[in-house]
Amino acid sequence: MFAPLRDAASAAARNLGLDADVQQISPEHWQRVLAAVEARSRMRGFHLPEGWREELADQMGRFDGAATTGPES
Repeated sequence: MFAPLRDAASAAARNLGLDADVQQISPEHWQRVLAAVEARSRMRGFHLPEGWREELADQMGRFDGAATTGPES
């Protein structure tokens, strides 16, 4: 279930011009990545489950608490 979201997050980071690994980008850039993943999912008609931001952050190796800001979808 989360493999497509991990791929989308990595692609979003690249598309935003972020050279660092997703684990190393700033919390502000991580928020931009999450917004891009959310937008991409909505465009494709994919409903994101509750808690997806936190789960994606865990799966992407982000343990800084940066996933909890922003509205939940």
